[in-house]
Amino acid sequence: MAGPASHLAIRNYGPNVTYIYEYSRGLNGVNVPLDVLIARIIYSSVIVLAFIIFSGRIAQISHAYLRQITSVSSSRRQQTYWSQEQSRWWPWLKKDFLYAPLGRKRHNREIQLSSAVGIGTLPSRFQTIFISLYLASQVVYCLFLDYKVNEKQALIAELRGRSGTLAVFNMVPLFLLASRNNPLISILHISFDTYNLLHRWLGRIVVLETVTHTTAWAVNACAEQNFTDMLARLRDTPFFSWGLLGTCSMVALSLHSPSPIRHAFYEIFLHLHQLFALLAFIGVYLHLDLDKLPQKPWIHAVAAIWLIERSTRLLRLAYLNLSPKHGCTRMTVQALEGEACRVTFHLPKSVSIQPGCHVFAYIPSVSWWMSHPFSIAWAEPRNTQSQIDSKSNNPPLTPSSLEKQGFNFYQNNLPDDRPQPTEVSLIISARQGMTRRLYNLALSKPDRTFTGPGFIEGPYGSHPANPKSYGTAVLFSAGAGITHHLLYTRELVLRAAAETAATRRVYLIWSVRSTDHLAWVSKWMDQILKLPMRRDILVIKLFVSKPRRAADIVSPSKTVQMYSGRCRPDVVLDEILPERVGATLVSVCGPGAFADEVRMASRERIGRGAVVDFTEEAFTW
Repeated sequence: MAGPASHLAIRNYGPNVTYIYEYSRGLNGVNVPLDVLIARIIYSSVIVLAFIIFSGRIAQISHAYLRQITSVSSSRRQQTYWSQEQSRWWPWLKKDFLYAPLGRKRHNREIQLSSAVGIGTLPSRFQTIFISLYLASQVVYCLFLDYKVNEKQALIAELRGRSGTLAVFNMVPLFLLASRNNPLISILHISFDTYNLLHRWLGRIVVLETVTHTTAWAVNACAEQNFTDMLARLRDTPFFSWGLLGTCSMVALSLHSPSPIRHAFYEIFLHLHQLFALLAFIGVYLHLDLDKLPQKPWIHAVAAIWLIERSTRLLRLAYLNLSPKHGCTRMTVQALEGEACRVTFHLPKSVSIQPGCHVFAYIPSVSWWMSHPFSIAWAEPRNTQSQIDSKSNNPPLTPSSLEKQGFNFYQNNLPDDRPQPTEVSLIISARQGMTRRLYNLALSKPDRTFTGPGFIEGPYGSHPANPKSYGTAVLFSAGAGITHHLLYTRELVLRAAAETAATRRVYLIWSVRSTDHLAWVSKWMDQILKLPMRRDILVIKLFVSKPRRAADIVSPSKTVQMYSGRCRPDVVLDEILPERVGATLVSVCGPGAFADEVRMASRERIGRGAVVDFTEEAFTW
């Protein structure tokens, strides 16, 4: 805790003891030029790393676009070039670095201390290396001190200044990485889940540096006189009091954030987290402002990030859910078999929803002002299904007619050409907290359905690899993870039929515990099965791990197959890859253990000649 600059002085507290006390206040002993230099080195390094990632993303996007435009009208044989690896180092990089878990297999499968207590997931190998390097750099910078000074207090004062500078500096990316509207998500095509992981680790670093900063000040303050005098200074001097508030708030943030507490009391955790973050910001801001310390621009940047983020969220919320003509969003909740709800938001306006997006749902009936993230299962104009069914006698759509309609079949195939208000549907599994309360409320209503006010914020994209550039797409889902892949399936089949994508084969793999879960998406699956040329493009494989009766497992056709037992991703890929067309995309969304199985099966098949890319949709919190 730096204080007002003071003149050098010596106090005598006894005939034989002399204390140099200027190191417990002001910037005396603090190496400000070196602190500024280190800060510049850090953000220059981060900018260089971001530029390298950005360049890599540009190369990937360009490669995928080239693959797409050269494969749009190509036959299976003509896509052979893209189906085979042309590089030796790129498969190795993907297998052992980019897609690799920290160890052999476990990544998103939660580490459980007991059936009720989990301590979180493990970062990937790339994430671990990045976090370790950044943590090591912070330790090196904190310990890069002038050890030649004659006074121990001077060394401690330099550590105080260094750790305080780094703590405030790291608050800028800490707040940025926590925001839903983080611009780096779209620029670098890195998922919010990865930034959320970095946010948690960066928060731990900031807490450690803050505690180091306060402890270093307290050591010199006690050495100047005594412990009681140090406490009096914290109580009576606003500069130190606000600094103590910032430190205590940071420590409180770290104490209530471990995974077991966060998961067991998520809504309480979120309220406390926002409160302590605000108190930490206020404490640090006033601590810097009172003595006009040079780190003030950084705390101003933190304030700007927070204000812009909250304002953007509010504007997105208002834009999506309010309309002068149609009022505000209404919500319909239906309890389904298999302990899940189908939640449909009837938006008051037409909104473009891209595949793979998620929204944050506000459901006041069970959680007054909290929001929770969910993948969008389906989006279409209101009453689309009934209007499409009423036109079932019309001539089937052809690739040319699809191209004229811009591929938005469900918007443009309506009798009225005017844009229709959009319906956005979610599937929410009943687990704990809000999701369980929502399910129980719907279950208690007549017909197990109720309507009421509800709002969504978003949509937010996940920015995966360009799926339209792959000749073969293998979409693995488990449980409610099917919601991530339904819109992808619809778009890929439509674009393949219209010959505007490289895609020739789409495999939708869905693993569920019981056949009850099939009702979650049955009406949307019916729409997919009615798409033009679907039989030539789409194969659906359903795995039911715990069927009630053997008679429930029936494969209606060669393109819709049902199996009894667990899905084995390695077996599925071994069946698909020999018959692949072009490059192969493997995507997964589901529980952590299932996602880790798919990841391992995909990695084991990289480097064997086939081009296999892997992407995962996850939201760890």
